[in-house]
Amino acid sequence: MVDERMKKLAQMVVNYCLGVKKGDKILIDSSTEAEDFIEECYKQILLKRGIPIYHLYSKHHKEIILRYGNKKQLKFFPHHLLEEDKRTVGVIDIENESSELSNISKEKMRVYNHTMKPYFDYIIYSRNNYKRITLLVPSKKHAEEAGMSLKEFEDFIYEGCLLNWEEIAKKFSKVKEAFEKASEVSLIGKNVDLKFSIKGRNCIMEAGKENLPGGEIFMAPIKNSLNGWIKFEYPAIRDGLKMSGVYLKFKKGKIVEYGAKRGINALKALIETDEGSRYIGEFGVGINPKIKKATNSWIDEKIDGTIHLAIGKSYEENYGDNDSAVHFDIVKDMHEGKIILDGKVVQENGKWKI
Repeated sequence: MVDERMKKLAQMVVNYCLGVKKGDKILIDSSTEAEDFIEECYKQILLKRGIPIYHLYSKHHKEIILRYGNKKQLKFFPHHLLEEDKRTVGVIDIENESSELSNISKEKMRVYNHTMKPYFDYIIYSRNNYKRITLLVPSKKHAEEAGMSLKEFEDFIYEGCLLNWEEIAKKFSKVKEAFEKASEVSLIGKNVDLKFSIKGRNCIMEAGKENLPGGEIFMAPIKNSLNGWIKFEYPAIRDGLKMSGVYLKFKKGKIVEYGAKRGINALKALIETDEGSRYIGEFGVGINPKIKKATNSWIDEKIDGTIHLAIGKSYEENYGDNDSAVHFDIVKDMHEGKIILDGKVVQENGKWKI
């Protein structure tokens, strides 16, 4: 029997996130591991008289191509997928791959990332192309990575997704306005002393429209403005690669020093991907009231009382100007620190003062 919460999540995706109307062509992009949820989304799209399209792949597909593909194969660009995306008005991107890439050659990863860059530039970073909702559907692998049983992880994810997002957006509207009006951000406290400019940049609140679990306010720092240092308490996980104790030092925006207690080689490969990966593409603050446990970088960045920085590419909608083949978020706890906007403390020890 399908979990009733899964049905509610599919309804939220189709009705609230995408607002599907008659004739809308909607692409469901997922591995086969999320079969039950795919079917629920398919049904909900049909009930709205929309046209659902599948793009399904093996749950280990990325690991297989990277492990067994040669350089020529890794340089193959999937034009057919991009053309398919361009014919849709909405995409449901389900994050549930089970690839383990910790032993994959860093050179292979670099080639693959550069090959896929035009595809991801269109489907992720140029967000004005169409409506897109990215969500994580509970799986056994994700539960294991979070140190939970599958049932515990399902409870955790559904609680963080099935919220009154309109109410949350209203609650944090003043926080968003404060960032929109600000020129300089200062992060001061335990493991951080960092300043940068966000003057003239578009500040966006994500309240369950583009991510589930959602809940963040994000912007693009002025590329050359970061000065100072930061150490991240939360581990960063990417494609099975785990980095912890990450340390970054900036001068005129550029990462001039870096370190990690674990995963230094993965961090090195990430930062040295290209020129843009030496800079920060995104700064964000978490506002989800139900996500309280660190499990996965993509979810952790929504925890209220945290901030995150993304190494690499910035979003066009933020008016960001940093280009890279990577965009990798790392999350920091601010429960022993301050967020200061133009000299005014707006958050202290994880509590908003606005």
